[in-house]
Amino acid sequence: MTRTGKRATEEQCAAAGYLGSLDDSLAPWVRSAGPIDAYETHLPVEVRSPLEWFAFAVTSRQLSRASAVAIHHRLVEHLGGSITAEQVVSAGEQALRDVGLSHQKAETLRVLARHAGDGLLDPGLLATMTDAEVRARLEALPGLGPSSAQRFLLHYLHRPDVFLAHDLTVRQAITALDRLDHAITPKAAERRSEPWRPYRSYATSYLWGYAWEHHGVTPKRTAWSNVSRVPGEKGVI
Repeated sequence: MTRTGKRATEEQCAAAGYLGSLDDSLAPWVRSAGPIDAYETHLPVEVRSPLEWFAFAVTSRQLSRASAVAIHHRLVEHLGGSITAEQVVSAGEQALRDVGLSHQKAETLRVLARHAGDGLLDPGLLATMTDAEVRARLEALPGLGPSSAQRFLLHYLHRPDVFLAHDLTVRQAITALDRLDHAITPKAAERRSEPWRPYRSYATSYLWGYAWEHHGVTPKRTAWSNVSRVPGEKGVI
């Protein structure tokens, strides 16, 4: 969660005003924090395309931040300075394995690169699609699941109404704010998020901030480490 202060945009102010006005356990924290940038990821690598975003997501799954960054930098260096569909496909699986990717991650990245080369990850086209259309397109690709699609909508496309119900830190924050005697489930968290529409991306970020600042929950890994796998989700990210 990144506070914006005087640099707050109209959307950030509207989200803070709406969420802070609710008769809701999250509202006092929203009013205290003020407007925030819900889309800031603090990624330790530069991402310039959907394929590069997914490449780091693939690389970082179940790894420490330091390990993920090291592998990502080796990958970029091996591919000549940037991650493009043509370079990934032509590199071959063994070359990707040599920079530190597992067999499954290397295969997932090559599949994504082939689809990107066919235009399925075109950023201009994705920007014109609805959230539901983007999710359907991404979840149809091998190696991607609902969690991946939601995080892409939130952190790359900057959509304002994305809620990460399977994220562990989000659920920890709701459990604490609502003073529940047991951890809230993803399904219950999804229902709990309904009053926060149409600013659930902001609610997600406020919940992260609350957990980090008030309950000692510190993001020790990458931006994708807190998400719980959706039941039945077969993608590596």
